[in-house]
This record gives sequence, C-alpha cells and structure tokens, in this order.
Amino acid sequence: MNFTQALAAFIGRKIEAFLTNQFVQGTLLGVGDGFFTVQVPNPSYTSPTIQVTVFIQNVEFVRILAA
Repeated sequence: MNFTQALAAFIGRKIEAFLTNQFVQGTLLGVGDGFFTVQVPNPSYTSPTIQVTVFIQNVEFVRILAA
C-alpha cells in the first residue's frame, strides 16, 4: 500500500495538509495519481467553498482529524 492508496481510505473526512509554504484544511474529496482534492471553506462569508488540488510531491505530511 502506498501513500495514495492509504489516503483514499479517508475520502470524506476532514484533513490538514502541510506543504512547504502552505497549510490546507478541509474535507478530502478525492485522490488521484500524484494529487488529491480538498474542499476548503472560503474565509469570505459571501463566497462558497472552493476545491483545492494538492500535488503529493509538495506535501510534508497529512493529518486526519477526528470525526
């Protein structure tokens, strides 16, 4: 089992992804070959949530939050 397969088991859960110069927190939507997608709440109250694609090669670590 590699990192992508392990991460796919947590689709639908809240995660925190730490990158070299960025922090992403939201709901894991999907995992592909070399990337994953996170639904991130927009800090603006007038805009809906946004989807962010994170490339696995840029990830330092991922934390799965308690349900």
